Parts: sequence; structure tokens; C-alpha cells
Amino acid sequence: MGLDILVKGGPIMIVLAFISIYALAVIFYKIVQFNSSGAHKTGFIEPVMQHVKQGEYTDAEHMLEKTTGPVARIMRTAIRCVLNRDMSIKSRESEIARIGAAEIQVLETHMRGLELVANTSPLLGLLGTVTGMITVFATISEADGRVDPSILAGGIWEALITTVGGLVVAIPAITAYYVIDGQIEKVRVRMRDVAIQILALEDVFIRNEKEQERRELINQRDFLKQEHEAIAKLRDEQEKLKQEQEQLLDQVRTTPQSSNTLKLLSPSYRS
Repeated sequence: MGLDILVKGGPIMIVLAFISIYALAVIFYKIVQFNSSGAHKTGFIEPVMQHVKQGEYTDAEHMLEKTTGPVARIMRTAIRCVLNRDMSIKSRESEIARIGAAEIQVLETHMRGLELVANTSPLLGLLGTVTGMITVFATISEADGRVDPSILAGGIWEALITTVGGLVVAIPAITAYYVIDGQIEKVRVRMRDVAIQILALEDVFIRNEKEQERRELINQRDFLKQEHEAIAKLRDEQEKLKQEQEQLLDQVRTTPQSSNTLKLLSPSYRS
């Protein structure tokens, strides 16, 4: 019965049969691809992010080396960009975007073909119906209107087969397309989110390092200020002590007894 319908549908039905096989092959391929590539894996994200939040980038990278999937690869790329201090922020973002686009491109393999099947199958079915109806009406015209209604109904039935065939191919194809495209979009969003989180945390660490350096400079400045004040205070004390010594000497010189004692001790007096 199925082969008979295929034959009655004409060349259009044969074309629809081939593209339906292609659509089924693409759907099966995408299912295998998602399961084997690890695109659905998410359990590793939180442990890796814990290492990243603590600044343990090397441990996070080692954990990601054991994990497959586009999300793991984009996280590994982001961490390597962070560890490369010679890269500017713009260069890091460009590298992450490049790797992300490559991962999405792999996931989108044959998606255009599946979309093409979903969009063209109804049109092919309609084309088969229109050409079939043209044949039916051409037969009526050649018979001068004297046509058995049963034959006419059979011709119309055969013409409508292609429309049904087109819809049968298009409905599963377009359903599979949107389901798979939704899964790809989830992976894209997940990749973007983890990359943004890693870069944002790296910016926080940089700000913390700069703040720590600033505090160290402030502490050094305060220490130098205290040292300077201590030195100035010591100089003041030395100057004050010197002045006290000079005052004491002046007092000794002005005392009479001290003056006589000084005269006795002087060399001129002894001679």
C-alpha cells in the first residue's frame, strides 16, 4: 500500500521520500552528536566555579581537562585567557568569542538542511497537488466533459497524496528543528554565562590586587611618615639638649668661684 501511494504520487512523492530519509538521518545524527559531545553536561560547572572564585585557576583547568563538551572547552579557554596576563581584555573577549562560535558551528551542523526540508516539503506537496489537478482538468477537457465521476475522484485523490506527503515530512522535520535549535540555544547561553562569570571574577581579583597594592603603599607611606616624625623629634630633643648644655656652661662661666677655678686651671696663670 505504501509503495502504491508512492508510485501514484509521481516524481514529487519520490523526491519527498528521499528528503524524508535525509531529515531522519539528520535527526538521528543530532541525537548521537549531543549525547556523545557532552553538550548536556552541567554538573562540573559549579565545582569549577568554586575553584575560580577562590583564585585556584590551575585546579579548575585540571578539572576541565577531564571533561568533554562545548561548555567545558569555553571555560578552559576563558581560564587560559585569564592566566595569560599579556592578553588585553579585548583580546581575551575575542578569543573566547572565536572558540564559542566554533563550538556552536559544530552543533549547528546540518541544521540548515533540516530547516530547508521543513520549509520546502509542504511546498513540494502543494506543487504535486497542483500539477496533479492540472492533469485531471486536462483529462476532463480532452473528454469534452464526459468523464466518469469515479475516475475523476481517483485522479483528485492521487493529486492530493503529495500534499499529505509534504505535511508528513514537514511536521516532524520542523518539530525536530525547533527542539534541537532550542537545545543549541541553551548551550550557547550557558557558554556565554560561564565565560562572563570567569572574566568578571578575574576583574574582581585584579581590583582586589590593586586595592591591596594601594593599601600597602599607604602603609609604607604611614610608616615613612612615622619614621620621619621620630627623626624630627629626636633632632628636636638633641637640639634642646645642646641648648641646655650651652646654658649650663654659661652659668658655670658666670659663677665667681667657677671663674677663679678656671683661672687656676688656665696655662697663663700657672706660668
